[in-house]
Amino acid sequence: MTNLPSTSQPPANERLFTREFALLLAMMACFGMSWSFYLILPKFLATELSLDAAGIGKVVGVQGLTAVMVTPLIGWLVDRYGRLPWLISGNVLLMLTGIAYVFVEDVGPLLYCSQMMWGIGMVMTFNSAGTMTADIAPQGRMAEAIGFFGAANLAMNAVSPALGEVLETTVGWDYVFIASATAGALAAVLAAFLKEPPKYAPQDLEKRRPILGMPMLRVYGATLAITASFTALFTLHQPFALGEGVTQIRSFFVGFAILALTVRLGGGRFIDRFGVLRASFVSVALYATVPPLLGAVGPTHLFLVGAAMGLAHGVAYPALTALGIARASASSRGMVVSIVHGAFNGGHAFFAYTLGMVAASIGYATAFWIAGAVTFGGALLLVVKRAPAQARLGPARGTVAE
Repeated sequence: MTNLPSTSQPPANERLFTREFALLLAMMACFGMSWSFYLILPKFLATELSLDAAGIGKVVGVQGLTAVMVTPLIGWLVDRYGRLPWLISGNVLLMLTGIAYVFVEDVGPLLYCSQMMWGIGMVMTFNSAGTMTADIAPQGRMAEAIGFFGAANLAMNAVSPALGEVLETTVGWDYVFIASATAGALAAVLAAFLKEPPKYAPQDLEKRRPILGMPMLRVYGATLAITASFTALFTLHQPFALGEGVTQIRSFFVGFAILALTVRLGGGRFIDRFGVLRASFVSVALYATVPPLLGAVGPTHLFLVGAAMGLAHGVAYPALTALGIARASASSRGMVVSIVHGAFNGGHAFFAYTLGMVAASIGYATAFWIAGAVTFGGALLLVVKRAPAQARLGPARGTVAE
């Protein structure tokens, strides 16, 4: 167990809900509303472009692959030139993505360019906003702050797909993408009213923590592993349900958002007290059970499956992100948040393609079990190394086990 030196965090006001944090949350809600319309993109690809699971996985994977490729650059830019320019630029790109999708009529260059633009915009906005959250969060309340930050984003995971399905069935897909573009534009406007947080200058006694050391690699690996389940659930449940005759998929997102929000809004402080390493292990292990659950109960119980995923994801992502931030030097937060998010995007791209191929050639049940096994491997990765007895599963308050 390693006690974090007091100089590893910038001085912070113990009050979490400042004007800047409230405005940041409002911006994240609009950002979340913009990109969450694409949660039903697999339905668009299946019904409008006639793609099967493998084809859908290929298209979805382009967004994740693009995000991975730009992650190191965005991380460097966020640390070098501040958070705000990329926060605004990312939301503008989401607006342009929605506009571009209005003109997508087949599988071609415009479709892939739209996916690439979405991937870049997501990285710019999410990474800069996540780093800004870490900058302004009070000491000892990092997971709580990240929980609220994520909740503002996740709240739209229920709103946008439900609204999107209503728009799609009443006025058509063009209006779904126009709604996404409008939300992206509003997020860019709100971001422009934020103030750049003061840049943190490391203290002389601060210990430099390598962003690619073994403790950090475990965090990145576990984050990548949860994307196997995330992708199996978010991407494959739609063609799986449509193939079984279930055409209304919004209940999955409603169940996911309700549980994820409940955990994020009420459990962030508990994660800090429970220990971010311990919370990461438990939540990732729970995550591993959800894809097989979908295979067992089928698409007629999408609300239940979505709720189970919401519970796991609601804890796992903020806990893993807080663990990465705690193990890093404050001066490299932007890069660490970018790598964590990049691991998530990279895993999403990889598993969208590979699990889509498995589902198309062998079956959805096999794809779901593979996803669960990979994610459980991520949970083991966090704790497989033997440590002193007092540090095996979680840090004491204010510490981080490595």
